[in-house]
This record gives sequence, C-alpha cells and structure tokens, in this order.
Amino acid sequence: MKKFLNICLCILLSFSIIGTTLYVSLSNSITEKQIKESIKKNLLTGFIYDESGNKTEIFNTILRLTPLDEETVIKLMENETANDILTDIVNSIYDYNLTGDDSYKYTPERIIQIVENNMDKVLKEIDYPITEKEREETIDYVRTHTDYIIDTIYKTDIGDYRK
Repeated sequence: MKKFLNICLCILLSFSIIGTTLYVSLSNSITEKQIKESIKKNLLTGFIYDESGNKTEIFNTILRLTPLDEETVIKLMENETANDILTDIVNSIYDYNLTGDDSYKYTPERIIQIVENNMDKVLKEIDYPITEKEREETIDYVRTHTDYIIDTIYKTDIGDYRK
C-alpha cells in the first residue's frame, strides 16, 4: 500500500511539474504585443500579397497613383493610420461594386481632405521626409487630378482581398 501511494504521488508530482513548466513557457512566450503584430501582419497580407504571393491589384494601384517605390509603399501600407484609411476605401469599393450606388464612392472633397489631414502624420510615421515644396505639389496634384484618382480607385480589382 505504501509503495502504491508513493507511485501515485510521484506520477501526480511529475504531471504537476510538466504542467507548470508548459504553462509558464506558453505564458511567457505569447505576449499581447506578439498577438497584435501577428493579426496586423495577416490582415495586411491580403492588401499587399495575394494567396500566390504576388502583389495585389490594391498594391499596384497605389504604385500607379504615387511616385513611391515598392519598399516605401509596403511601409506605407503597414502603417496603422494609412491601413485604416485603406481599409475604409476598400470597404467603399466593395459597397459600390455590390450596389452600384454612387453614394458609396468617395467625393473629391473627401479625397483632398484625407490627403491634407493625414499626409504629414503618415509620412512622419514611416520616416519618409518631404520638402514643403513636395508637400504642396502633392496636394496640388490631388486637387487637380481627383477625378482620375477616384476613377482609378473604383476600377481597382479587389477580388483577391478577403476580410
């Protein structure tokens, strides 16, 4: 009886040590920051790359509309502020494509407002300095080519993106 009780306690103690070790290992290795980064990375994958690993049409449209290189566009798309704006635009494209209702389209004033209100913040966050002259040229370009920008946005094939 004493031997049986001793074996049972050894087994119980072994399981307790193994369980505690696993719990501590998992709780220390998975942090809230890592979970948020993983979610962000997986969400952005749908904006930047399709399932085959090719650049999406969303990515290519941004390249067409801006003079930025691919590396900078990736940094831009990974930026939280820009990602929020991009998500809203993609939702607008979906709604417009599903309904055909022009009220879902961005207005020229809204496009101009988004650029004016967010350009400095986003460029600072991605560490992409521009001169005051470049800033004014960009805003002027957006103001004078808003119809082209909106037309290009709503012609973008977003079929590969899944929410």
